[in-house]
Amino acid sequence: MLQRPLERKRTAGAFIAVVTLVVGVWARETGRSWQSMMFLILGATQLGVALGSRARPGSMANPFLLVAVGAALGLQVAGVYLPPLRELLGTEPLPLTDLVIVCAVSGLGHVAMRLQARLWPERPPSGGPPRPQRR
Repeated sequence: MLQRPLERKRTAGAFIAVVTLVVGVWARETGRSWQSMMFLILGATQLGVALGSRARPGSMANPFLLVAVGAALGLQVAGVYLPPLRELLGTEPLPLTDLVIVCAVSGLGHVAMRLQARLWPERPPSGGPPRPQRR
């Protein structure tokens, strides 16, 4: 079964939303800084999806994507840990355990996109057979 690009985007968006909301509710119910966790999860999961959506993951075909992802992640973390940005954004610094949870869960964005690409390959533009997956 082939999947269209619009369906891929909807699936990725729904995945990001569900992950963010689940972590936010769990964090709030367990007395953690849920706003800061949701802020980081939302952005970091989107970055994981961006990396997982690459046609050739692991290649250096577009090194600026890695630079952009690194810069965006650095700015997000700064929004949680630098006092002027914390005050502006209304975030709180996270303890190391919560930061590890955020990193682990946000990595699911990359995993979900790679799994999606393997299970439902994109329709080739020429109408021919699907492109073989690299391993």
